[in-house]
Amino acid sequence: MVSDTARDNTAEPVIMQRENERGRIAVDGKRTDDDTLCKLVVVHEVGGVWAFYPHGWAKFGVRLPKDDAIRVARAILDGAQ
Repeated sequence: MVSDTARDNTAEPVIMQRENERGRIAVDGKRTDDDTLCKLVVVHEVGGVWAFYPHGWAKFGVRLPKDDAIRVARAILDGAQ
């Protein structure tokens, strides 16, 4: 049986640490396909790689080398000014 909380996606998600993880940030966002709330998890992996993935989609994500992750962060910061 699925609880009402699980059915309507209002339960706080449990985010597990990955084996090769050095650090992470998780931020609230909205999905682009249907505007439902979700978390974007950004993981700093051992070796300097950064992985971006929506919570709940461990097989779907993007890994960026350090230099490209820096470019993305700078572009975000430049656009916020």
